[in-house]
Amino acid sequence: MEQDDPAVQYFALIRDDGTAEEAIGLVRRIHTLPVPTDEAIGNDIEWHPTDYLDRYYILGSMDGNHVEVSAEFAAQLIERWRAQAAARRS
Repeated sequence: MEQDDPAVQYFALIRDDGTAEEAIGLVRRIHTLPVPTDEAIGNDIEWHPTDYLDRYYILGSMDGNHVEVSAEFAAQLIERWRAQAAARRS
């Protein structure tokens, strides 16, 4: 029996009083067992392990703000950042 794909949550990292459209970063939580897997988009526009969400929930809002966004919105942010990175390289 094939295991269902784990649920994934996406969070846009925003400045104070910022909006998801102005996100400065992106984190995702994959609800793997026995513990979730957290990843953040790096400067290379690839996913890398992070402890951001653990630190945020343990220590409070010391790392800034984030808002949950849909998978579709997260994909749009990634595509926008990839296009911006490509434009900077040309």
